[in-house]
Amino acid sequence: MKQQQGFTLVKVMLLGGMASVVVFASLKEGVVQERLSGNFQKDINARLVAEQGIREYRQRLEQSLINNPTSVAQLVAGVSTTGDGAINDSRFNISVTTSGNEFSVESLGQRYGEHANHRLVARFELQPAPKASIFQNAVTGCKGVNLSGSGAVDSYDSSKGTYEETKSNDGDVHTVVGDADVVLSGHSPIKGDVQASGIVYLKGSSPILGDVRSNTGVDISPSSSGIRVEGDVYSRGFFKHRGGKITGYVRAMGDAQMEWGAEILNQQGDAFDIQYAGSGQFKDTGLQLQDGVHYSDPRFRVQDLVVEPVKVYDPDSPDYDPAKPNKECDPLALPFNMNSIIDPNNQYTDLQVGARQILHFKPKQAVYERNGTHVYVAKEKAIYLFQGIDQNLGAATERTQLAFPFKSLKLGSDGQIKVSGGDVIWLVDGDMTLSGNTQIWIEKGSSLTVFTTGKVSIGASAKVVAEQEGLTESGLPVFSVYSSFDEPNGFVFSGASSLYAAIYSPLTTILLNGSGQFYGTVRGASITGSGGTGIHFDQALKNAGIGVQPPSGGKPKLIFKGWHYKPYEVEDQEASN
Repeated sequence: MKQQQGFTLVKVMLLGGMASVVVFASLKEGVVQERLSGNFQKDINARLVAEQGIREYRQRLEQSLINNPTSVAQLVAGVSTTGDGAINDSRFNISVTTSGNEFSVESLGQRYGEHANHRLVARFELQPAPKASIFQNAVTGCKGVNLSGSGAVDSYDSSKGTYEETKSNDGDVHTVVGDADVVLSGHSPIKGDVQASGIVYLKGSSPILGDVRSNTGVDISPSSSGIRVEGDVYSRGFFKHRGGKITGYVRAMGDAQMEWGAEILNQQGDAFDIQYAGSGQFKDTGLQLQDGVHYSDPRFRVQDLVVEPVKVYDPDSPDYDPAKPNKECDPLALPFNMNSIIDPNNQYTDLQVGARQILHFKPKQAVYERNGTHVYVAKEKAIYLFQGIDQNLGAATERTQLAFPFKSLKLGSDGQIKVSGGDVIWLVDGDMTLSGNTQIWIEKGSSLTVFTTGKVSIGASAKVVAEQEGLTESGLPVFSVYSSFDEPNGFVFSGASSLYAAIYSPLTTILLNGSGQFYGTVRGASITGSGGTGIHFDQALKNAGIGVQPPSGGKPKLIFKGWHYKPYEVEDQEASN
């Protein structure tokens, strides 16, 4: 009996021990499960904090857009990269990696310090505010335009074909400052609109194939009975019509005067051939009437008539900037900023290319060559005018513009210059002269941009040949000149060869008095055209990357491109420590 009791006791002890093992194993499993659950919760929380970091940082970037950044560096400058998570004892840290206008935002979410970490990477793209190209018209003479030659003014589109294939009537002529007149006394048509802040004088026999707008008055001289204006006439001042026909209608806020033989056709059938706010003098009772009613009848006089003004510089406008007093004429504020492009205390040397000499400019090599011999290394220079434009440097790795500086540049006799391999920039602190039977050859895909403080003269048989007209992939005109010269006749084209160029010279007179044809656009303080030079505006220049943001233009945008999670490695933890 005692043996049975002892055996029972052993059995009970064994069962109790087994039960204890089971209980302890269950307790351990519960602890493990609890820890796993806690770690999983911490990991989820870290992931949520990383997502919160991306969300909050994006909101901060959206706030930064109000400063109209043109680059990612400007967008992210000063934007806080840290923050507390919404969960207790959690934080996020942001790092940014840029590539052009695209950039990656990496958010490291942490819970309980290094105990829980998660990384989320989101990709964005900055789309800067669109700019309005400064090259919108064939001719912009800020303070006046005087065209007296036999060359026509018209347009074409090099992005769609040659001049002969795409020529059209978009050759607009403008003045934009004060009471600046447009005087047209030539014998070839102006195929585009004419707008003047002063008076429009139509003196020659050539018609205007577009609308006419003036803030001061329109004066059409006597001529044959042919078409004088193929469009409408708008004047905020007087209207004088002394002969010929206007195919549209007339609106004048001042006095209206029409001589014998002057006629308004009103081919679009407007309710009024003419309306004027001042007095009216109409001599031809046979032509100057509508539906049997003479233009002198009170129905044509509207005292509160309003004609939209030609935009001019207004010193009382909220956009006034004392540092940029010629805003309308010089929207780029080029002379104001020229010292940041060309050092006024430079030690540049003259460059002369003479008989049988050939120089080759290649931005990808950052040198120019004289007959195959290395001569000079270009200087790295960040040009403010090219903000938002990446200069094509070919195979070069430099991120800033490469510019070739000279004290003056003279290409004479039969010297030649070749430009290839990308976008070449010249800085000329003096005059640039092309004469004789010289040639600058710009290969397809390349461009030549000239900044100068001196006078530019292209004469005789000198040529600037662009293998492909228009814009490069960088958004630059294939040949352009930006001048801060402020004395008369700062740009003179008197050659016999044709020239393709975008000329921006807001403080000086531009003279076009040769026999060659000019393709592109001109903008100067005043424009004088004589001889046989025609001006053919390239509409492709309206898409040039160089420009200014219009006051009512669009805003920069932040575009979300995608996201992914990124493992948190041990070395990340060590780096954070």
